[in-house]
Amino acid sequence: MRSPALDHMPRRTGRRAALAALAVAVALVGVAVVGRVERRHWVTTQVRGMARIQALVGRLDSPTLSGYRVLPAFDCLVYRRGSNPFALEVCVDGRGRVVETIDRRRATRRIYSLRAEPTASGLRVDRAEVDRLLRMMTASRG
Repeated sequence: MRSPALDHMPRRTGRRAALAALAVAVALVGVAVVGRVERRHWVTTQVRGMARIQALVGRLDSPTLSGYRVLPAFDCLVYRRGSNPFALEVCVDGRGRVVETIDRRRATRRIYSLRAEPTASGLRVDRAEVDRLLRMMTASRG
């Protein structure tokens, strides 16, 4: 004959396992939500920073355009500020999305980048204009 105390053991173990599984599921959902919120915050911060630097540059064909970098995933235009020929940089992917900006001025050095997630950038420039400027600069270097 089984003891009445033993009759409740499988139920308790089953309940504990179900509660543990529920706790794990809730924790996983919580981690996913926190991850999405953090990602959204990171993207927003990067886009705002890139927009500020892009505004400092102004028009892509600004007379302060002083250089360029051609990279496998994107191309960059570099702008002078004062005596610093590499002060500001705007990097653009093949679709015209701004994916990175760099401020190399002494007091405000900062990089904003969506290299890891270029499709998250809502900032765009005219890619044809970037290509035109790159052709013009490579021709002048000669």
